[in-house]
Amino acid sequence: MKARWIILSLAGLVLVGAWASVAITYFFFDPTIVVWTGVVTVAAFATEGFLWVAAGVFGWGFLAKRRAALGRLRDRFFGKRQQISE
Repeated sequence: MKARWIILSLAGLVLVGAWASVAITYFFFDPTIVVWTGVVTVAAFATEGFLWVAAGVFGWGFLAKRRAALGRLRDRFFGKRQQISE
């Protein structure tokens, strides 16, 4: 498994854990407004973080494919570059 999918999976686990804590707090406890605000805020930050990590992971893959395609196009028009040996 590639590192980027492991990173995305870990971020997803944090997200699920944060929203599970919201559900547990809501259904099994009687939270005060301060506690409820804190729990929901942490879950919201976890969601935001997951979206940024997902954008980074998918952007990482997209840019890697795009870079390879542009490299092939450059090689087609300008030929392969020679390595300079010292």
